[in-house]
Amino acid sequence: MAWQVSPTCQASNIQMKYKFQWNLITRNWDTLVEGLIVTYQVAVLAIILASVLGLILALMRLSPRRWLSFFAQAYIEFGRTLPLYVFLLWIYFGLAVALGITLKSFQAGVLALGLISAAYMAEIYRAGIMAVDKGQFEAARALGLNGLQIYGDVVLPQAFRIILPAAGNQFVGIFKGAAIVSVIGVADLMFHTRELSLKFFRPFEFYTAAGAMLIGSTLLFAALVALVERRLGWGR
Repeated sequence: MAWQVSPTCQASNIQMKYKFQWNLITRNWDTLVEGLIVTYQVAVLAIILASVLGLILALMRLSPRRWLSFFAQAYIEFGRTLPLYVFLLWIYFGLAVALGITLKSFQAGVLALGLISAAYMAEIYRAGIMAVDKGQFEAARALGLNGLQIYGDVVLPQAFRIILPAAGNQFVGIFKGAAIVSVIGVADLMFHTRELSLKFFRPFEFYTAAGAMLIGSTLLFAALVALVERRLGWGR
């Protein structure tokens, strides 16, 4: 017995043929670029916060004072186990309820991403500092340098070159993590992408464009990190 396709099924098959409307992307390109710029801003500010706080935590972790080391270790372990999504919502909604601290969505996004990433940066810094030859510390002490001079003039410049590949990977991760701040209303790329997809009922086109923009930005950032590595002569 031969199977016959009913006219209803044939109509359904015709409707399932998706017609791409890429002209929607060109018509709304300015809005997408505006959102991407906000994503860049969140990522860059979070990287700065994570880099500074991560270095402070790493030095505290290596401190001979046990209470400083314990505090830094507790922060690092807590930050590395806490999901960014949960922490983001806690910062934005929880602080306002518990402490009466009202943050704008942009501020909350930068703060949450930077504080979480600082825990990872702290371990990267610590590994780099510990990789510096102990003879460098001894030579610096023999020259009469104090602790600040030892780290600022001798240890950290060497450690920065060592940690650059790992730090670059972490910075890329921060940039990708910045894509979720739209859940608290930050008008970034994903926020505008969601709004446009709902407005035109064409999610595939807009989310594909957003994905391509994020991938392109990530590759560009990775290329810049590789360029800095070559300029500094890492690995020689």
